[in-house]
Amino acid sequence: MYATARFNAWVSALGFPNGTEMECHRHETIEYFVKQYRAMLEDNLDDYIRKFGEYMSPESHAEKSQNT
Repeated sequence: MYATARFNAWVSALGFPNGTEMECHRHETIEYFVKQYRAMLEDNLDDYIRKFGEYMSPESHAEKSQNT
């Protein structure tokens, strides 16, 4: 998660001409990434809830091991 946060900070910095401008938009940048992450986490949790048996069964773990 730290690497993702660091990458997103870098991606954000690309959109600003300087640190002062970036600082002015700090709050809205954080809000944007938190909102996006929350939506993605909710989608993935819902997917795991629906398909828990399929994703977490011993057979699915064995298949993943054989495919790597």
